[in-house]
Amino acid sequence: MQMREATLVPSTFNEADNTIEVVWTTGSRRRAYDWWTETMYEEELVVSEETVDMARFEAGVVQVLDGHRTWGGVGSILGVAQRGWVNAGEGRAILRLSQREDVAGIVADIKAGIIRSISFGYSVERYEITRAQDRTDGVNLPLYRAVRWTPQEISFVTVPADPNASTRSQHTSQPQGNGQPPAGQPCQFIRAAAHISTTEHSMPLENDPQGGTTTPATANRQAAAAPAPAVVNPPADDVAQRAAAEVAQRAANITEVCTRHGVAHLAAGLIRSGQSLDQARSAVLQELAVRDAAAGGHINVRGVQTVRDETETRMRGMEEALMHRVDARSQLTDHGRQFRGMSLLEIGRDMLEAGGVNTRGMDRLQLATRMLNFRSGGMHTSSDFSAVLSNVASKRLRAGYEENPGSYTRWARRAPNAPDFKNITVVQLSAMPDLLKVNEHGEFKYGSLSDGGETYAVTTFGRIVSLSRQAIINDDLRAFDRLVAGFGGAAARLENRTVYAQLTANAALADGVALFHTDRKNLGGAGSALSFDALSAARKAMRLQKGLAGEELNLAPAYLIVPAALEQIAYQLTSSNYVPATQAAVNEFRSGGRTSVDPIVEPILDAASATAWYAAASNSQVDTVEYCYLDGAEGPVIESEMGFETDGVSFKCRLDFAAKALDFRGLYKATGAAA
Repeated sequence: MQMREATLVPSTFNEADNTIEVVWTTGSRRRAYDWWTETMYEEELVVSEETVDMARFEAGVVQVLDGHRTWGGVGSILGVAQRGWVNAGEGRAILRLSQREDVAGIVADIKAGIIRSISFGYSVERYEITRAQDRTDGVNLPLYRAVRWTPQEISFVTVPADPNASTRSQHTSQPQGNGQPPAGQPCQFIRAAAHISTTEHSMPLENDPQGGTTTPATANRQAAAAPAPAVVNPPADDVAQRAAAEVAQRAANITEVCTRHGVAHLAAGLIRSGQSLDQARSAVLQELAVRDAAAGGHINVRGVQTVRDETETRMRGMEEALMHRVDARSQLTDHGRQFRGMSLLEIGRDMLEAGGVNTRGMDRLQLATRMLNFRSGGMHTSSDFSAVLSNVASKRLRAGYEENPGSYTRWARRAPNAPDFKNITVVQLSAMPDLLKVNEHGEFKYGSLSDGGETYAVTTFGRIVSLSRQAIINDDLRAFDRLVAGFGGAAARLENRTVYAQLTANAALADGVALFHTDRKNLGGAGSALSFDALSAARKAMRLQKGLAGEELNLAPAYLIVPAALEQIAYQLTSSNYVPATQAAVNEFRSGGRTSVDPIVEPILDAASATAWYAAASNSQVDTVEYCYLDGAEGPVIESEMGFETDGVSFKCRLDFAAKALDFRGLYKATGAAA
């Protein structure tokens, strides 16, 4: 079992039920020593619902211990993890501490903030290993990513776990004579090499040279040792001298090989780790191969090479220079620096001169006309200058779009991209029918499923903006940049309005009934002003929703969606800093509560109603609202065209997007009316 530092949240101590909240992991990387291979490495815990085995938390057997004293009997138990969960790359838990008299002083010190260092023990069942030479982040150590692991216990300690603590170490006893711990957990190591992936044998549970349980590793060693004939042992002094001579000779040979090939820095590590001469040669070859690949490989073994021509390189440099003018944070390479500070006309003149066009004697109007119509690739290609501007516009459009994210992405579900503009039909199925008792004749009865569906289609939105010849002559690039970046923000706001319109419009679903309706039991009227009682009523209504076949769904709200007018009340109802005066006043809607909800503030809702609010279940439990893009056009797309009616370059921004409410069961609306 391994140990890592965890974090206590003292402000969450609940004296009524003797509980406190902890962050027991964030999955950060740490350096550790592998006793099995005698090497240093970096370990990263992948924290997600798929990689962390929460079975012990769910079974309620994750104990809270005093200093990892797993051998200390029940007297070392300080409490139990009442609840544990994984969310957004963090592992959290609610610890319920014991009320025994012999630990009352420890609990009092925890409450007072005197005891605050904790760590947790865990075991790893599967590692994915990236070799040091294959890493691209500059760290010269293997990376062990734990992709299947189990938290075992949480402990209050005097000093938190050292991030450089050894792995596979034992806290109960010293390793056995063979240098390995006496017990552990089986672990699978998957190594990703340069061109092949190999899976090692699981680490044995036990290594007992004294005659205990024989593992695969010891069995192989015993099998290899069995045929060896009995020999008379030489004197101890001769054996020691011969071993010392062999070690010295091996060290000299390894040093010579590493020095001859220019990798002398490898010698010390190979000698210290006990590598043979053949193993050292392999390590040297691998190091040389990595160096050669970084340098581009041997020229005599290269295949077909793609060489970028001068025109493409020049256009890329112009694009970088223009991007740097409108956004100083953009990267500027040596190709772009040669065009830095040049105006649009100067860039166009350089482009024409490089294409064989003599610009001497041209006035500014003639120069602007020629540069807008110049095509180095022939008459059927786009203008080189408009292509450069189009690439700049696309990047600025995407930046403006990503800087204005809509709040809808937090609760609505993104559907797979639509292949075309045809109607999309989303089919809903009920739960499987209940199992019936089989009579004495063994007769089984058929069951049936109920289904429903909603239909919608992707819609195209768009707008055109032009960069006129006059703007090019005036070098008014910033005005053009503001227009294009504004398109990105407008596209993000359009998506946001489209999704929230599914709530505020309250349109009818396929069955002809409005999304929110009293018949659906998801509409709150009088007495639904946002409060603890109104939110409790919404939770109850969602809990009692039935599926298509009348089955119990047991849903709970995961998101509280409110207009800006209700922002402060929403934060108060969901704050983790809420401290109830009595046990009956416990607010489970707070962060970390059993039915915690995530507040989402959206000013778009204020235009429809400043008092109405909504609750939405997680879209992984039930369909709510989904949105999608056209395949190949995720987000706004920009296209350029030389103007005919307009003397300049026209840019068209297009967005293919759709949103649709699919099911009413996971949604609830409160009108916010007073009682």
